[in-house]
Amino acid sequence: MSPFSRFSGLLLAATLPLSAVAELPAERIEPSINAELAAHTKVFAQQVYRVADNVYSAVGWQLGNVVMIEAPQGLIIVDTGESVSESRKIMAEFRKLSDKPVKAVVYTHFHPDHINGVQAFVSREQVERGDVQIYAHETLLQNVVAQGALVGPILGVRSAYSFGSFLPASDQEGMNGGIGPLAKPEPSSFIAPTVTFGERLDTNIAGLDVQFLHVPSEAPDEITLYLPANRVLISAEVDQGPTLPNIHTLRGTKFRDPVQWVESLDKLRAYQAEYMVPLHGRPVSGQDKVEEVLRMTRDGIAYIHDQTVRWMNKGLTPDELVEKVKLPPHLAGYTPYLREYYGTVKHSVRQIYNGYLGWFQGDPVALDPTPPKQQAERLIALAGGREKLLLEAGNAYLKGDYQWAAELAGYAIRVDHEDMLAREIKARSFRKLGYASMNINWRNWYLMSAMELEGKLDGDVIRQRSVEMRKVFLSPDMVRSFTPQSFLQNWVTRIDPQKAGDVELTLGFSFPDVDEQWALEVRRGVAQLHKGIPKGTALRLSMDKRFMETLLTGEGGLVKGALLGDVQVDGNLLEIRRFLACFDFSDEAFGLTLR
Repeated sequence: MSPFSRFSGLLLAATLPLSAVAELPAERIEPSINAELAAHTKVFAQQVYRVADNVYSAVGWQLGNVVMIEAPQGLIIVDTGESVSESRKIMAEFRKLSDKPVKAVVYTHFHPDHINGVQAFVSREQVERGDVQIYAHETLLQNVVAQGALVGPILGVRSAYSFGSFLPASDQEGMNGGIGPLAKPEPSSFIAPTVTFGERLDTNIAGLDVQFLHVPSEAPDEITLYLPANRVLISAEVDQGPTLPNIHTLRGTKFRDPVQWVESLDKLRAYQAEYMVPLHGRPVSGQDKVEEVLRMTRDGIAYIHDQTVRWMNKGLTPDELVEKVKLPPHLAGYTPYLREYYGTVKHSVRQIYNGYLGWFQGDPVALDPTPPKQQAERLIALAGGREKLLLEAGNAYLKGDYQWAAELAGYAIRVDHEDMLAREIKARSFRKLGYASMNINWRNWYLMSAMELEGKLDGDVIRQRSVEMRKVFLSPDMVRSFTPQSFLQNWVTRIDPQKAGDVELTLGFSFPDVDEQWALEVRRGVAQLHKGIPKGTALRLSMDKRFMETLLTGEGGLVKGALLGDVQVDGNLLEIRRFLACFDFSDEAFGLTLR
């Protein structure tokens, strides 16, 4: 029996009373890959590319490249990948080319695929002794904190969906990550920068002149390196490599300003470099080719931005804009640099609108909308009931209108998360959309969401994987680099007003090893962090900074620390416990599709 015949049985079952539907007819949807996306995998074949006389780019081991610069007195490593184990393989390849000691590491920006593998190249002890310097923009550490601590829990879950962390091998075979091979995320081995700068730094590292430039673009702390001796530009992700740049990332991020990004690309064009080494994809050689890639990338981003703003100013909303703003053929066809392997025009357009105007599109009906479940119940009633709604959803599926099928089935799911027929229609629709998609992020979200709908992701699995992903953004090595202020500021958004509604207490924190004092005040459901400990504060804790991360376990960590002598407690222990009980440090298990 063909899949269509089996699904016709599903539609017949949908017309019967719910109690008569025993099970759904089977339909096998074989894993597949969009042909152009599959061909794109070849771009990331493992190879160490030699650029000019002394620059080497390791492409294909992990999502981000690692670059080695051989200076007269030692090596400079630019970005360290997301995986210590994979970066060790890269270092082994580099050691075939040079036995000089590593003298410096550069973080081009704060994203995990550029900083997490650092201890494959240098040790913490080498950095602490001053044998190795780590260069970065002055805001990198605060960006690491904001990403890993403040929104770490939700970012961990969303990143798992974006990177397809739960997908079986059959859905990943032959795949790539759009800007590199599939990501291999591991807990970070982060070491904090030792040399930071603002807008520009011209310096000499290990006998080699290096020009650093701050170029906000894909990240707000993005920096590039220019080597004037041989006109090599290490472009970080200002040029994001072989894809349309990701003006917005679906896993979640603050607004990436396209105007700034275009300005940064123009600054790179001014170098008139002979070679360009991006941190994703292959190097580019020849001044004319470097200029072409930078100019076309710049024009692609500018076109998306300018036309979005143009039509925004004519009153179009995001849903209308995505149908209006499309790259012209000479840009859309510029392979691979403007093909939609990683970024897309559609989700970029939505972010640009939101960045300028926010979520409100001008129709007051959105100010206080009917709650989603209640809205779904009313729409289903208008459709003639659940059975008629799902019959229409099934017909849409059979006609290949997978988006409409998924939208219709979604209404039934909002009313009843256990409506397995609706979940099956939506899951199958997502699989069809995912396997057809040329964009890796869209593909992963479709397929991960299909797994959730199919019941293949239970709460324990989601919790475990999201915790693993969170360690990519907030590992113990990262926490060691946090200041007491950045650590305690994270507590402010953890307060539970149900538990703290009647509490008015202040807890002082002393960190004698770094000579800092802070105080957290709980004031009837609101928490405020103060520099210094106010006079008269009766509840105090004293500990070395290295111990503060254990407080994330709440009272248990405090009691253990006090028993072991790592934490000194001053004040009424019951009141301290009452204070700590005001904060919510639990990690909930949740999916993103069953809503």
